[in-house]
Amino acid sequence: MVTDAATHGRPVVLTTAGRAWIEARRDRAVERRRRVDDELAAERTDELISERRQLDDQIQELTALLRDAVAPGDVIDDPSVVEIGDEVEIEFPDGERETFLIVHPVEAGMDDHRTSSDAPVARAVLGHRPGDRVTVTTPSGSYECTIIGRERIG
Repeated sequence: MVTDAATHGRPVVLTTAGRAWIEARRDRAVERRRRVDDELAAERTDELISERRQLDDQIQELTALLRDAVAPGDVIDDPSVVEIGDEVEIEFPDGERETFLIVHPVEAGMDDHRTSSDAPVARAVLGHRPGDRVTVTTPSGSYECTIIGRERIG
């Protein structure tokens, strides 16, 4: 889930809101781990042992993510190019416009405004500039859109 730095040679970028959301997820996992330990003290079951292992893995992964992640503003980049942490406005051929925030996949589920950097539309616009026309390739086909603007969000 959180292997960007290792597999792509770039840091994981988390927005401020995304970092807070991940911290809350980690804190909930830590609290659940405490409750599982209390339950295990009373009764050892395979289910509780398995849940504790899963929680340990989740806590370790989220802690590493928070430790290693950087804020969008900390990434040295070309400010005119669309990057993770940018809010992007695109226009479709019919004139309809859509705005979304490109984020690391781990924080994409926070709300409907966020789009995973792995999503087809995000992959199409990343590295391009406002004014560029890009092709979005999806499992159901391809379409073109134009990047209208971008704004760095922290």
